[in-house]
Amino acid sequence: MNILTTNRLHLRTLKQNDIEDIYKKIFSQKEVVEHTFGKELLNFEQAKEFIKNNCNFNNQLGLSAIIETKTQKLIGLGGVLKCNYLQEEDYEFGFILCKESWDKGYATEIGQAQIEFIKDIIKAPRVLALASPQNQASIHTIKKLGLTYLKDIKTKDERGVREVYINNFCTT
Repeated sequence: MNILTTNRLHLRTLKQNDIEDIYKKIFSQKEVVEHTFGKELLNFEQAKEFIKNNCNFNNQLGLSAIIETKTQKLIGLGGVLKCNYLQEEDYEFGFILCKESWDKGYATEIGQAQIEFIKDIIKAPRVLALASPQNQASIHTIKKLGLTYLKDIKTKDERGVREVYINNFCTT
């Protein structure tokens, strides 16, 4: 199921046959894993378990496949997730791109679409994004998308310390 579409990308639910591709392009790439998950590489079985527990196979929310429309290739994971980092129900957007897709403007493109989804479809009053303090490329993109730094938090999962960025939507 397609969740959202941009000029060059679409976000869709995962399929079982995406798992091996995601492992090769995301979870077996040291630089990608360090910036997003903040830990060592996962073996295939660990990655498969993470994907089955955390990715979206049939909903609009959750980590989904980012597909390059022109080639129909899976280039990463992204999506909108419910969160409670600020002790309120909020929505976080995010993206994890394979290394070959860095520096093409894809993060900005999918991020903007996710923000619009949170604002226009979910009708949330604000949006959050989290980033590792060392991931300057993601921080640059998040700021470019209009979010501002709020504070650092230590996540309950294994991602460790993350900078929280926020955008309160205008309600007038």
